[in-house]
Amino acid sequence: MTIAKYRVMLFSIAWIGLAGLNLHAQAPAVEIPPVHATALTGDKVDLPSGLNGRVGILVLGFSQGSRDAVAAWGKRLAGEFKASTTVLYYEMPMLESVPGLLRGYVTRKIGESIPDAGKSRFVPVLDHEKDWKKLTGYKGGDDAYVVVVEPSGAVRWKLQGPAADGSFAELKRRVEAGH
Repeated sequence: MTIAKYRVMLFSIAWIGLAGLNLHAQAPAVEIPPVHATALTGDKVDLPSGLNGRVGILVLGFSQGSRDAVAAWGKRLAGEFKASTTVLYYEMPMLESVPGLLRGYVTRKIGESIPDAGKSRFVPVLDHEKDWKKLTGYKGGDDAYVVVVEPSGAVRWKLQGPAADGSFAELKRRVEAGH
């Protein structure tokens, strides 16, 4: 074998090896939009930095009709994770599309319907709604959207729908997978 043929063969092997490595490269992690909001208790909530090393479970609602679906998830999450030191959850209605003059009124009315024990986990979000819709794949309707988030803000898992037993079991599995 001549030196020229040997070089071509080595170059070809190296090229195939590099191409193979590139095929297995992971896509960059999808991050949640930033949240700088206020819980119904008046406490500031900043995400993802406010996760402080914990996994986040964010339950989003994009319509008034999603209220019951979001509340059902909140109730199940409170039962499972309220005292957790490794998981932090929030119910997050998206209110950016509510006209500015009505937001205070809408937030107060929502707050009146939330028990005091749940107000620290209820965070109306007033911006980045378009980014949240893109992240969740929202197309319309009254479903709840659940996003499991790494402490860094990277999305670990997401789902759309009711807090059914099977969905909740899968959520718990996904949350525990990172511990």
